Amino acid sequence: MERDWRSIKQEFDDEIVKEPVVVKSGLSSALSYIIKEIRIEIGKDYSKDQEEYKQNDSCDLIDTISIRHGFELSSFERDEILEQLEKEQKPFGILQTLIDSPEISDIIVTDFDDVCVQQKRKNYKTDITFPNKESYINYVERLLQKAGTTYSTAHPITDGMIGGLVRVHAVHQTICEKGPYLTLRINRFSKVKIDNLIRYELAPKEIFDYLSVAVKSGLTIFVAGEVGTGKTTLIRALAACIFKEESILVIEDTPEIDLEHPHVRYLRVREANADNAGLISPAECIRAGMRMAMNRIIFGEIRDARAAEAFIDVCASGHPGMSTIHAKSASDAISRLELFLGRAQKMVANNILKEQIASAVQIIVHIDICHNSGARRIMDVREITSMSDDVIQQREIFKYVYKNKPTWQVLSNVSSFEEDFKKKKLNLSLRTLKNELTVD
Repeated sequence: MERDWRSIKQEFDDEIVKEPVVVKSGLSSALSYIIKEIRIEIGKDYSKDQEEYKQNDSCDLIDTISIRHGFELSSFERDEILEQLEKEQKPFGILQTLIDSPEISDIIVTDFDDVCVQQKRKNYKTDITFPNKESYINYVERLLQKAGTTYSTAHPITDGMIGGLVRVHAVHQTICEKGPYLTLRINRFSKVKIDNLIRYELAPKEIFDYLSVAVKSGLTIFVAGEVGTGKTTLIRALAACIFKEESILVIEDTPEIDLEHPHVRYLRVREANADNAGLISPAECIRAGMRMAMNRIIFGEIRDARAAEAFIDVCASGHPGMSTIHAKSASDAISRLELFLGRAQKMVANNILKEQIASAVQIIVHIDICHNSGARRIMDVREITSMSDDVIQQREIFKYVYKNKPTWQVLSNVSSFEEDFKKKKLNLSLRTLKNELTVD
């Protein structure tokens, strides 16, 4: 169900979090011990599926076990135990409180007694702990089952998705210190529209007007940024601008881009199984897309040389696309594309690699977290125009600066793609914009 935007505005708030949200378990060792005994007694240890149980039965069991082990509980302590047991009935068990907190973007667990959260790219330790190592390992395995994946000593690293809102990444304990490692990336937007991102002050309306027209006119757009900056969220919002009569192909390894569109298909990248069979590479999915009568290709993230080569090839052949890439700036994104292509085409001259990029990619959008405000912002929007003297020509359109308030400079009042906009009967003029833009 779509959440009210006010309840998650913290994701794009302009204010720095003065006091980090750190959720504590609040249970004494004695109460934790009683809960462990209750789980064993009623067959609800983490190694087993937890079913609904009646509160009256639980109260009786709490009294029985506490007396058996010589504990005299107050009404408050009994309520604490009941509350903890109820939490464990929820989809994410004792981590549900963290999942429900709108300020938290990631949950990072390195061991049963080491649970941290991330807010605005800053990490904070919580006081939440699992009862023991075994219960934590079983918890991770149950989460992976819900995410439709698993891990093992043969394949120790895995990714999955739960409910379309929580991405699960797990690393088997055999290849890490302590462990297993569990990282939950929480997508606070079940549905996202450009209007939402304008409200969260990711960028002013004028910048989104430009990007919307660019998408509709069929330009290929790369969204660059570091981890957790909102690249995929921006792609999802921009994809909503694609005309309804067009056919879209979405390719991802972990399903995050869920579009409300009448003509959208999804392909999933797949790792090899324990017998080293069944591998479906990103490049295979991209090339398959060329035979699927699609108008648009959206590729989750460019991570390797073959995927970059295939995606650039598809877009250069006339299929508009959108994708993301890890990069520290728009210029760095272009450099990384060159690097990937160079690895895939080892004997090809550098100027040929650049020509491929210039012919395939039209717009780079860089998104990052503002160091002054701690909020996510579109930092840079630039156009890739052509090749000249073995250099990829770029035109900066918008650039973010912080002048006691979020401000975007309009660096060019002319787009290289105005003719493309006119052909699609899309009205957009940068000439009418002020030199600087701000959010309302």
